[in-house]
Amino acid sequence: MKPYLILLFVLLFTNSYAQNVTTSEEQTAIKQIIAAESNYYYARNIEKWAECYRQTPQTYWALVEKDHTTQKDGWDNISSFMKKYFKENSKAVKYIFKRDSYNFRKVNPTYIWVTFDQTKTTNGKKELSKETRILELIKGEWKIVNATGFFGPSEKTTKTEEPVKEKVKKEEVIKEKTDEKSKKKNL
Repeated sequence: MKPYLILLFVLLFTNSYAQNVTTSEEQTAIKQIIAAESNYYYARNIEKWAECYRQTPQTYWALVEKDHTTQKDGWDNISSFMKKYFKENSKAVKYIFKRDSYNFRKVNPTYIWVTFDQTKTTNGKKELSKETRILELIKGEWKIVNATGFFGPSEKTTKTEEPVKEKVKKEEVIKEKTDEKSKKKNL
């Protein structure tokens, strides 16, 4: 009986682990759709850009920048926003992308969540971002259902950001000093 329990445990553990692993073919296909979406966006090709997305009410798109955030829920809202944006900004933009630190997470056989670091260079200006995509496999093709980009940190601030523990410690010291001053005033 004991060998069967061990075998069952091993099978369950390896099966649950294997479900979270993406194949190199899946990773390549997903990287290609991410690159294509960017290419079509900056070429201002709305039709091809839209083909990269699953066009449903559940589709989500967001861009978080230093001074503002834009987010759209549902394909109708995303599509109308982008059509207006492409009309107002119709000139194609030349750029260079570098993407690295990919982290692929298979949620189930048809959903993959991927995060990556991105450096976009336009006219000699570099912008760093943290990116998230959730993709769904539909009829053998990966489609984006969630695209979120977090722009803003420079290379310097990313590398020198204080660890959370140190920040909390400094805040506690400031609070203690403030509390001491309040006690002295009340005396």
